[in-house]
Amino acid sequence: MSDEPDEQLVYGVPVHTIVDALRGAGVAEDDVIAVLGRAIARQSGPGLMATETPPFVFQTNVPQEAPLCELHFEPSFTHPDFVDGVTVVQAGETPTEIGFNRRFHAIEDDLGEIAEALRTSSNCMKELRLELFGVVQELQVKLTALDRRIDPLKDKQETKETKEKEKEKEGKDTKDKEGKDTKEKEGKEQKDKEGKEGKDDKERAKDDRKEFLDFAGTAAPGTPPAAPDQAEGDERTFISLEDRPEVGRDALSGSEEDS
Repeated sequence: MSDEPDEQLVYGVPVHTIVDALRGAGVAEDDVIAVLGRAIARQSGPGLMATETPPFVFQTNVPQEAPLCELHFEPSFTHPDFVDGVTVVQAGETPTEIGFNRRFHAIEDDLGEIAEALRTSSNCMKELRLELFGVVQELQVKLTALDRRIDPLKDKQETKETKEKEKEKEGKDTKDKEGKDTKEKEGKEQKDKEGKEGKDDKERAKDDRKEFLDFAGTAAPGTPPAAPDQAEGDERTFISLEDRPEVGRDALSGSEEDS
């Protein structure tokens, strides 16, 4: 008698069988543990009587051996070679020759045994086919029942994986969108900054030009004022030759008088 403890049964089914089936169906390890835990708690919880479902047994009986299907044919007729002109051919049996009649009957007996062996083989194959058909039908019913139990678990697992993928995709899309928005914002700020600096440079250049024009456009003694209708900024910086005073003539006149 084995000293090993009996394996835990869940509704009459060994635990390892259920675990292998769930893992084979792709159920996550945590879900396998949860299913087994709930099943064990339900069948042996407080106030509940542990009910054991009998193990699955095929209703179709398929014997391991079939003595009636064993064949024992052994040929009984052997024909010696005849020699032309020497062997005596006759129908009846003599002390030295069995005759053709007995020979042909021996062949008939062998053929009868062969026919019986063929009938036996055919019947055994037919019976085995029927037994196999019954076993397959029972397996179909049992597997269908197991599928109906496992399908909700598979759907739950697929829903969980789908939600995780959707969550991961949403996180990635949000990250990409934030990166794109940040990049666009930085580009806009950079563009606004450059535009503002360009505007400031233009304003500064305009002010410098105005100051220069104001300074250069200051009228010298004897220079006629600018026309009233002359727009600001259009004043001439330098006077023309016609507007230049005759400084040279006065200078020459002064020099002659001094001499």
